[in-house]
Amino acid sequence: MSSSYEEPSDVLKRLLLPPKDPSLTLSANYQWLVFTQEPPLPSIELLAKPEEKLAGIRFDPELLTPSRLDYATTLVLQHMKSGEKQEIQLPDNSEGIRYIRFNPMKSSFVFASKVKDEARLELYQCELTCAADDNRGNHNDGQDESKQTWTKATKIELNRKMNFVQGCAFQFSSDGCKLFIKVVPSDAPSTPPKEPVSTGPSIQKVEKGARKSPGRTYQDLLKNEYDEAKLRYYCTTEVLCIDTTKSSSSSSSSSSLLLEPALIPQSKGGHLIQSLNSSPCGRYLLAQLTTKFSYSVPISRFGKDVVLWDLESNQELMVMSIPVDDEIPLSFDACSRHPRYYRFHPCGTGEDGATTIMFAVATDGGDPENDPVDGERDALYCQKIDTESFTLHEPSKFVGLEWRCAGLDFTESGMGFLEEYRWKDRMERKWILKADGSKERMLWERSWEDRYSSPGEPLTRRGANGQYFIVQPTPNSIYLKGAGASPLGDRPFLDVLDFGSEEVKTTRLWRCVAPVEGELDASKEVNGVIPTDRKDIYESLVCVLPDNDSIMISRESKTAPRNYYLSKLTGRGAEIQVTNFEHPQPDLLGVTKELVHYKRDDGVELTANLYLPANYDGTPLPTLFWAYPREFKDSKAAGQVKGSKHVFVSAHWASPIHWAAKGWCIFDDFALPVIGEGDAQPNDTFIEQIVAGATAAVDYAVSRGVCDKDRCAVGGHSYGSFMTAHLLSHTSLFSAGIGRSGAFNRTLTPMSFQSEDRSIWEARDTYITMSPLMHVKKMSEQERVGKMLLIHGEEDENSGTHPMQSERYFAALKAFGIESRLVMLPHERHSYRARESILHMAYEQEEWLRSVEEK
Repeated sequence: MSSSYEEPSDVLKRLLLPPKDPSLTLSANYQWLVFTQEPPLPSIELLAKPEEKLAGIRFDPELLTPSRLDYATTLVLQHMKSGEKQEIQLPDNSEGIRYIRFNPMKSSFVFASKVKDEARLELYQCELTCAADDNRGNHNDGQDESKQTWTKATKIELNRKMNFVQGCAFQFSSDGCKLFIKVVPSDAPSTPPKEPVSTGPSIQKVEKGARKSPGRTYQDLLKNEYDEAKLRYYCTTEVLCIDTTKSSSSSSSSSSLLLEPALIPQSKGGHLIQSLNSSPCGRYLLAQLTTKFSYSVPISRFGKDVVLWDLESNQELMVMSIPVDDEIPLSFDACSRHPRYYRFHPCGTGEDGATTIMFAVATDGGDPENDPVDGERDALYCQKIDTESFTLHEPSKFVGLEWRCAGLDFTESGMGFLEEYRWKDRMERKWILKADGSKERMLWERSWEDRYSSPGEPLTRRGANGQYFIVQPTPNSIYLKGAGASPLGDRPFLDVLDFGSEEVKTTRLWRCVAPVEGELDASKEVNGVIPTDRKDIYESLVCVLPDNDSIMISRESKTAPRNYYLSKLTGRGAEIQVTNFEHPQPDLLGVTKELVHYKRDDGVELTANLYLPANYDGTPLPTLFWAYPREFKDSKAAGQVKGSKHVFVSAHWASPIHWAAKGWCIFDDFALPVIGEGDAQPNDTFIEQIVAGATAAVDYAVSRGVCDKDRCAVGGHSYGSFMTAHLLSHTSLFSAGIGRSGAFNRTLTPMSFQSEDRSIWEARDTYITMSPLMHVKKMSEQERVGKMLLIHGEEDENSGTHPMQSERYFAALKAFGIESRLVMLPHERHSYRARESILHMAYEQEEWLRSVEEK
């Protein structure tokens, strides 16, 4: 049965089609805020355009961009402190723009403009010009740019087609002196390979004695030689280089810049470039080039060569050749057995003048079942480049780790901050490293599940040579930025952490305003003092400006949308409001929000966001419960409060909050923790725990008098859809369910799913029990059989939620005569995009819940 697109009631339609907030981008020197405005929802026509699906990526074969891109139709720059705005007129032939990239060392930026009615993007540049002397602004001197103006957008003539398939086609060198652009090779064929009638059978094999190669259920993988040929055709690029230090001028009759792009010789003929990393000095590029294909993993795990390009001598040096990476064990503590995380040391040249490459190696072969080597599972290495001979020194060990490497950041002084993790018990450590890699001290060892005790993460900011560094207000301190989770909800903070003495000390510099009600801990407040000026608002730290006093924050409340402000840590000067966005969904005005607390029958603390309609009269209402289960190893952490009840009440297309405007009670994000402490695995008792959590939620809502227990519905997206099917199968709590883009048969994802890292052969009973498909008969036998609405995108790309999942589950529901409906949305993926699709989704949900509402 096919159908045309339908639309929901007027109130839902208004809520689903609000004006989109502008996208915001900060300039490299933090003086300018860039506003770009995109359309709210694209038409289904955009999604219906041809796309290629190769090696785990989907792209537009004509534009050579990721498919389904939106383009901004306005471009406005606002000086942060003065508030002065300047609108940049888009090119006359522009359909819209994307990919704004600021020069890291100069007040200029580039962007791509989509040419109207053509499958082509053009490159444009804007520069900051001093009105008095027409000099281009260089922001290294920290001068105030509020009196300067931006040039009009001027086109950079490339005479080549840019290629965005594997990321933005252009990037600046670290020193800002060069602009690199990936383009289609000059000798590339004008048309893609022609599909043969047949190339013969597609054959894969496992050799005798081969290593184990488990893998998730990836989609869009290569299938045959024709796919390989297409991938080479569409992804092969050369790299052009523009010298940005040369004077860029345009003729009076032309809006094009007279710059001379030069081909980087090492790229001649083209490569499948996975990434380009510029050295801090700007002389070298570290390129990762795809060389070996696979039919079992996506392109990110294809074989590759890591090569070094010298932009002065035009020489190339092989750093490492890495085979296809299809042998990583399923455990989340596993990783590649090959060298990984290649990059340049951000501090640039050392005392000996050598630029350094860094990489990680798993000393246990990437398998946590193997024994560590000398107590270490991971190690980071450094490899210096001999500039004169253009050769590599032998790698030297920088630091060893007992657990798996999670990241390494540096300060400009060369000090390192290293993070390591252990998944099996959700533990993390943070270390301070000396410049030579030796461990100076451990800052903390903790469970990342415990949000209340989180110290935050080091604050980074762009520094020397365009690199991002951890900010040091003093030689012995750094800033820490965190969510500030607490029993009263999230209250983001900024701390300074001082490690100059034997005892590490943190001082709170800023924190989100305290709510009107609730107990506060003075030790976690600014200056250790309980604030007296308390308001029910939510604030978040965006960034600390280079003066280390000015901060940009966002502020919102339940009724006021998020806006941005400039403030001072020292409190000097008046606060400056940077933006003034209006309420995008006035139909939600009057809807009340409350963060509620209750317990599961085993004592686990639970929370939910309770929304009630405007002018609520106190009578029980039809109630929509919406959730997404999450796994934990600690029951106390599972019961911690998430988010803030003071954030702005608005509704994304996927949200259930719209229904409050239709008179429903909404129990959103009701906690469904699935806990497995110690050696216990969370999923071994998944059903029992989500049933206990849902029962507690319904009981609480009924006890509050806001929920009519005979008019309850439940729903969710993705894993929430999976949850919905289970709750209808194992309880009689709900009259109806809505499951969007879910998975219902875990035997179709046999090599792990969600946070489950055991295979079906290691946990057969768990996989079978966790498959809603296996419990359809039980659903049909419930005292109250809930009806099920299934919605799924026909082009779902998610590894665990192939459209077949909903089709097979619907067939099972049909077999048992359970009231159900399957809606397959043409051209849609895991998350829905098109205006027609989202309005039709709302229509289907509205019609499905009408019987619950009218009971």
